[in-house]
Amino acid sequence: MKYVKKIPSTDKDLRNSLLNEGWNEIKGPSNLLSATLMSIPFMILSGLICYFILLQFTDLFANILSTRSFSINIRLDYILFAFLLILSHELIHAAFIPDFLKSDDIYFGIRPWGGFVYTTQKLGKARFLLISVAPFVIISVTLPIVLGLLNLLSGVIAALILLNALASSVDMLSSLLILFQVPNGAMIVNNGFETYYK
Repeated sequence: MKYVKKIPSTDKDLRNSLLNEGWNEIKGPSNLLSATLMSIPFMILSGLICYFILLQFTDLFANILSTRSFSINIRLDYILFAFLLILSHELIHAAFIPDFLKSDDIYFGIRPWGGFVYTTQKLGKARFLLISVAPFVIISVTLPIVLGLLNLLSGVIAALILLNALASSVDMLSSLLILFQVPNGAMIVNNGFETYYK
């Protein structure tokens, strides 16, 4: 796995080669901005799912919503926790990619707007979907249930878990595109911001 500052750009020669070999391009957003805008409904849905899970174990958000005023404290440890959340989210993605520690085909980066994991490996549809949804399922569904049952769900942790659910929206959009456009048993490969299947 290699650290890079940005997702590698689309290789036009590779694009032509893939198309000539019978690979099909997945139809979807062509850049991060359009992907973010298209993923807003998934942000709402994933946020609501996580919120209702959290609501089973804490009324912290109800207290915030019922008050007439509230304040936000920006503390150094909160910034550190947010960074660790982004790092954890991306490492969970990476952990489900085959040979993620040894492979030179996996790229990882943390940016001010968030992080990313990118691979040029050819992956099966099921594996691609697992990689996409794993951080949401682990951090925003499983973790609040476990922490809630252990009575360890604090306000800061609950807020970070909810933030992860909202940030998973692009992953959910990507999963939906794969689910409905890629036939079962097909392989998937990335080329910059483009994705192909065969």
